Amino acid sequence: MNKIAADLAELNPEALLLEPREVYDVALVGMTNTPDDQWPRPEPSPWVAVYDYALAVEAVSEAWEGEQGLGEAEEWISFNSMGAWMGPDTPTWQAAHP
Repeated sequence: MNKIAADLAELNPEALLLEPREVYDVALVGMTNTPDDQWPRPEPSPWVAVYDYALAVEAVSEAWEGEQGLGEAEEWISFNSMGAWMGPDTPTWQAAHP
């Protein structure tokens, strides 16, 4: 388990991490209890994972082994990860696409 995920598990055992971990852990760049995103989070917010958008797109594209391009990876991340509200423990993103 990477260090960020281990630290996050101590602060919030319910924090959600993107799956499959072997793909997305390279994009896990931090954790926060003050996420700046569109979700209706409680105050105070629980600690959540922070993923880097560009790193996640690259990781997904690589995992697809060239079968899909970066555009498809961007669409996948935007819809299936950034656009998926799973409750207050949902990860947040940094450097999101424009």
